[in-house]
Amino acid sequence: MMRKYIFYLYVALAFSLILTSVSLAVEKETAGTKARTFWQKLFNYPANVTKESVNVVSETGKKGTEVVTKEVKTVGQVTSGEVSKTKELVTEPITGTAQTAVTAVEGTAKVAVEAAKEEPMTSQNK
Repeated sequence: MMRKYIFYLYVALAFSLILTSVSLAVEKETAGTKARTFWQKLFNYPANVTKESVNVVSETGKKGTEVVTKEVKTVGQVTSGEVSKTKELVTEPITGTAQTAVTAVEGTAKVAVEAAKEEPMTSQNK
């Protein structure tokens, strides 16, 4: 009878030690993951800001190029005799420049928000 009691006591002790070690391992892994995530975010943010800034500059440059291209085409049309395009010769650059400025301002305002978005965890990040 005493041996059964001691046996059950050892089984309960072993079981509680196993649960404790598993719990500590999970806690340690969670702390390690939090630390790694913090450092990843710390270094990813400036990289993401740079990437988003390049996108804004690229998009703004593209819009500016479109404005110039339209203006050159309109000048060509006016000089070749399409006098009805004269109004567009004046209004297109103003409208296009304003739209380009709006694109630049909106894009710049969104840079910080887009850079702060969390990247999905991949097998490389884990």
